[in-house]
Amino acid sequence: MSTILAPSPKTAPRHRYRPREPDILQRLFRERFSAFAGLYDEKYADEYGKFRLPLIERAAAAFYLCGDWKQGIARVRCADCAYDFFVPFSCKSFFLCPSCSQKRTLLMGEYLSEDLLLQLPHRQFVLTIPKCLRMYLKHDRALHAELSRLIFRLLSNYFSEAVGRKITTGMVSSLQTFGEYASWHPHWHTIVLEGGFDRWDRFIYVPIGASDELVELWRVRVVEFFAGRKLINDDFARKLLAWKHSGFSIESNTKIHTDKARESLCQYIVRAPVSLGKLYWDSFTDTVLWHAPKTGHFRGENRYFSGLDFIARLTLHLPPKGKHLVRRYGVYSSRSRGTWKKRPALALRAAENWYGLDDDTAPAEGDAGEELTVTDRARRKAWARLLAKVYEIDVFCCPQCGGKMFVVAIIRNPQSIREIIACLETKGRGPP
Repeated sequence: MSTILAPSPKTAPRHRYRPREPDILQRLFRERFSAFAGLYDEKYADEYGKFRLPLIERAAAAFYLCGDWKQGIARVRCADCAYDFFVPFSCKSFFLCPSCSQKRTLLMGEYLSEDLLLQLPHRQFVLTIPKCLRMYLKHDRALHAELSRLIFRLLSNYFSEAVGRKITTGMVSSLQTFGEYASWHPHWHTIVLEGGFDRWDRFIYVPIGASDELVELWRVRVVEFFAGRKLINDDFARKLLAWKHSGFSIESNTKIHTDKARESLCQYIVRAPVSLGKLYWDSFTDTVLWHAPKTGHFRGENRYFSGLDFIARLTLHLPPKGKHLVRRYGVYSSRSRGTWKKRPALALRAAENWYGLDDDTAPAEGDAGEELTVTDRARRKAWARLLAKVYEIDVFCCPQCGGKMFVVAIIRNPQSIREIIACLETKGRGPP
């Protein structure tokens, strides 16, 4: 659920939720997507990927309907004064809908910081590859899982070499395929336990970041990976290994020692590719303006795109159906977490909300990496709580009398919804 439509109360609390209207992104899709879909195979398929149009159309169709009363509503009523309002369902369209994407970001950030990560120091490693190799991930999204697994093994061996014996670390990896202006720039944000556990479950703290040797090893391993799958030939592989400015990099300056930093970083690594605050769409000229932040590489630079080109850029980052971009490894895999209650050294350092009741069905390999996503149940339960957390609004506090409000009905029947809309319109309370 996303938008709240309510009558103007006699008295309003200080922090009162104001219903959001269709944003510029939703209006752009509603007005220009059909033209984009008609031109996709002819104009965009070669660059952005063939056979992706059905996936894009499904996501766009859900985005159209976000906040549409006809798709279903919930009725919220005050137990004391009977004041009520209706809330239309949201679309849960990750990557397209800013509201639903933000909910996913907050929920995933909460899960990582409050349920998954151990109460131990962590560090962020951000790994990139050169432009000449990025296109392979555009046309074969399955490579992401294999490269994420390569990263875990690389960092796990790096820590073990540093202490001189085998230790088991933990890692959460999030692939972000976008850069500024929604350009195709796949790179991996990883939150890595600074150290690991030895065979006796003793934690060994290894406060080291990326070294020149680690970056060079990252280059060698990635080149071997692409060459081994015959994606590049031996001659090009040798050139990649000989380049002075290779395009391979590892940034590791961000350390996590506080709960606030932990949650902020967990949200950052699963953010959506676009922020509405950066966009302006002129519907008359069909021009999208993207304004970059004043800090950073582009220093507030403005770039302009036609509406169709912008849709193509944004929908490029939609992952294939059933494929998620966040994975966990090592002590954070479900196989390992299933043993925590038998390992006091880990259970005592577990997050406050961990109860030792993680997945019973473990994968065959402990370091294979499980995909993480946000369940529909978690989204539904979090609606009011997240509004209170972000906007300091208690949705279930009656704006009329301050009493407690409850969801009293979930309405999906189209005829019932039409009757409710007609009744509200008669009273001047109709939906937009």
